[in-house]
Amino acid sequence: MMTVSEICTTIGRKELERALGVSKAAISNAVSNEAFPPSWFDVIEAECAKRDINCDRSLFAFRRAPHAPEDAA
Repeated sequence: MMTVSEICTTIGRKELERALGVSKAAISNAVSNEAFPPSWFDVIEAECAKRDINCDRSLFAFRRAPHAPEDAA
């Protein structure tokens, strides 16, 4: 699986800035945080698909659903 940094390098930071409509700093922040904002998923997934890159959801800062208690029914 590619990292956030590798995806940014492969697609190109300038290309991601353009496709997402964000600043250079926003891309740098995602690389530093090692996670893309969830709102970027559709765009990055499409850019990855164009290049036959696996776009793993774990690279995005999605909120995880809390686990239900085992005995809840």
